Amino acid sequence: MKGYRRYIALIVVLFGALVMLDYFRPKPVDWSQTFSRKDKIPYGTYALYELLPEMFEGEPVQSVREPIYNHLQDSTLGGNYIFVNKFFAVDSLDTNLLLDFVQRGNDVFIASENFSFDLSDTLHFETDMLDNTDPDSTGLLFTTQPQQKVYTYPANNNQFYLEVTQQEGHEALGRNKAGKLVFMKVPFGEGHFYISTVPLAFTNYQLLTLNQSAYAATALSHLPVQPVYWDEYQKQGRLDEQSIFRVLMRHEPLAWAYYIALFTMVLFLLFKSKRTQRIIPVLDPPRNTTLDFVKVIGSLYFNQGNPKNIAEKNITYFLEYLRLHYHMSTSIPDEELRERVIARSGADAEVVTNIFNLIHSIRQSDGIGEQTLMLLNNNLEDFYRQTSTRPLANV
Repeated sequence: MKGYRRYIALIVVLFGALVMLDYFRPKPVDWSQTFSRKDKIPYGTYALYELLPEMFEGEPVQSVREPIYNHLQDSTLGGNYIFVNKFFAVDSLDTNLLLDFVQRGNDVFIASENFSFDLSDTLHFETDMLDNTDPDSTGLLFTTQPQQKVYTYPANNNQFYLEVTQQEGHEALGRNKAGKLVFMKVPFGEGHFYISTVPLAFTNYQLLTLNQSAYAATALSHLPVQPVYWDEYQKQGRLDEQSIFRVLMRHEPLAWAYYIALFTMVLFLLFKSKRTQRIIPVLDPPRNTTLDFVKVIGSLYFNQGNPKNIAEKNITYFLEYLRLHYHMSTSIPDEELRERVIARSGADAEVVTNIFNLIHSIRQSDGIGEQTLMLLNNNLEDFYRQTSTRPLANV
């Protein structure tokens, strides 16, 4: 493991340098069209939302993070409902409550390039788009202003325009230089809808970088001074829909912390698995049970108190030993067998003679004492010891 330390240190240093380099390098501009009041990127609406309290002085400004249907369940709710989105997507239930909200004398401002069919069909309008190469889409003006100041924007930013399918009190409030309608007022009941097809004109880039805040301020000045509800549901969803990973990914420092934690865990698992050996089980050495068996058998015969029985078994083992090692017939242990054993085994003649005499004596008697058994055992041990170290004699 010691040999890997310098490589681990080098990897850690290089990774740290990479993190620092990425942290301090200039951040690329995020051109995502979020239209969110929390985003300070070019196409967020942070600047406009901060200006709303000045535009509607003395009135509360509330950010709404729930569907229209949920927010407008309270029929006593009143004020201005503002939507700035890429696409105004609502279903029939939302549309019906929004229409009821306006019919009671409230106002709704919608800046979007596309609108849901339920709303556009009810208010009798459609949207279309100018050619990408048409330069007249870059200039916007208010028809209600005497001098009709032109507000100029980057090319191809505001290409959508409105077409009224059935005139029912629709009032033109703004057009582009091509003469196409981009901002209108639609009466409905006792209130009004304000429809705009240039949502980019209300973003940070237009208000701050291009210094065109006057257009957004003029457009919103058509609304009466009353409480303001700013829709964020169509951009961020419900407040309780923010999962932990969504929060991490939306904030770069948290995202980096998450990635570093994962990388550190992988390194730990990689090197920890190499340096840690699995537990070696303790194995007991095998026991020699032969000696235990001999002791048990010996104790059994000793407790029975029959020395002759033990002597007979020793004699049987001795004769079997002669048959296996010297290939002799041991059915009759007589003088001829004794002479042959002495000659073939090379053991002392006295030891062999003592063994054969004891065999004859034991077999002739009805019982023997322990001393006779010990004498037989000692002579047999001497015989086995002498014959195990000598080669067989050729007779």
